[in-house]
Amino acid sequence: MAFWPELLARLEAAQEEAVRSLGEERAYHIINVHAAALLEVKKAVEAAYGPEERAASLLYAQLPSLLAELAWAQLALLSAHYPSAFRCLRSALELACRARLADLAYPAEVAERKLAKAALLEKKRRKWPRGWRLVKKALEGLSAFELEREELLRLRRAWKAASKHAHASLTAWGNEGCLWRPWTFDEQMATSILQASDAVSDAILLLFLDAFPRARERVAAFLSAKEWENFLPMTYRYLRMCVRSR
Repeated sequence: MAFWPELLARLEAAQEEAVRSLGEERAYHIINVHAAALLEVKKAVEAAYGPEERAASLLYAQLPSLLAELAWAQLALLSAHYPSAFRCLRSALELACRARLADLAYPAEVAERKLAKAALLEKKRRKWPRGWRLVKKALEGLSAFELEREELLRLRRAWKAASKHAHASLTAWGNEGCLWRPWTFDEQMATSILQASDAVSDAILLLFLDAFPRARERVAAFLSAKEWENFLPMTYRYLRMCVRSR
């Protein structure tokens, strides 16, 4: 029983160190920026689309899971369990990309059928990309919007960072003879996670805005009141492009 008080004490100490070293704004960046933006997207979609339209979207059906992944990534960052944070970010990006591709591939099906068909194709490895190819293909499917080279490279770097650290490799965490230790704050790793979260969230928001065009105006109004363009440059550029094209 003595293990639990010790664990809670370590987690509390790790959280205090993260806030002290990063500042409260950066320490809670994932939940205060990325989860907040996705929640606004959820509200915008629900205001602009009826129940039947929402029920047909596998991407919309994954919203609770995407928000949960961001919440877990935030918790993992605060507790200095960096592999878990990277794993959650990678999972969120893959989940959104997989759902969007299924929506595009089977537009007439309900969400449950889309999920079943996509899972079958993925299991058989027929015409269904994986890993980075999955992410790239989903973003290539954006209507009338193409990522610039630097934007794609930014997302690629985030993907590679998440892929490197999100598994239990014995070598992934070695750094000049030093090894990562749970509940031990590392500013370099925390910063890398924050940068990855920006790129991942940016891509997920693009997928939603492309899938639900009637939600764009409300999301644009929400983001215009925030100073988040440095974190979500693709989303802001996309929304500006939509405004110009009207």
